[in-house]
Amino acid sequence: MSDLAYMIRADWAQHATAMVQSSALIRDWVGKAPYLFAVPDIRRFNESTRNLDREAVDFIAPPGTERNVFGIADFGQLRSDADGIDRCVVMIHPRKRDDVETIRQLADDGKLRRVFVLVWWHQDEVRTWLDAHGALNLHDRRSMAAPDPLMLEAARMMIDEQYNGLSSGHGKDCVVHLVRAFAAEGYPVDPDAWLRAYLAAGGDFRHFDSVKKLVTEMRDGVKHRVQPRYVDNIFELIKGRASAPIS
Repeated sequence: MSDLAYMIRADWAQHATAMVQSSALIRDWVGKAPYLFAVPDIRRFNESTRNLDREAVDFIAPPGTERNVFGIADFGQLRSDADGIDRCVVMIHPRKRDDVETIRQLADDGKLRRVFVLVWWHQDEVRTWLDAHGALNLHDRRSMAAPDPLMLEAARMMIDEQYNGLSSGHGKDCVVHLVRAFAAEGYPVDPDAWLRAYLAAGGDFRHFDSVKKLVTEMRDGVKHRVQPRYVDNIFELIKGRASAPIS
């Protein structure tokens, strides 16, 4: 896994009062030039001098600074590159699921040594993935705690069912039953916490919305009709599995 850090655009800009100071913090973490950037749309970046991706790049590495800018999709070919990239890559506003998946795959495969992400919005999927993997938020210099180990075990059980989706059928039964079992043991029905556990366990972004929708509805009091999926003491079985020594 890559060394990860991020900043949310609103924290970076602070109503256009903090871009210079925030960009200096980013450069301190990223390291010395030359800087390597990845943007969602390289054609738009090159054709327009008035877009927010270019604004961010120009603040982090002002014109005249040695820098290279590529499209995020261009980095996908690194999966077949044995060496990967040793320099820090600065990802600007990745929002498309394909772009987020590219970043996840390259980080998981160790193709990128260090990655900084300027996150567009605090509820973006990439922010949840970053927090799930202990990324440093440069704004407050904090990282989220690792997901609860029992929730990780439960998330792996959800992943075992994701081949047919998690919004209906056995997949939905699995998610609802497990979240209910944990709630009965005092765990909050927290969509963000479950999504972090799901992504930390290796869950597929294709099912991110399904997990989020189900857990959010459960938190809000929706009573889902599902088929029993596990035995009544499933929480105790998960607890035993998580604490068992690795053979």
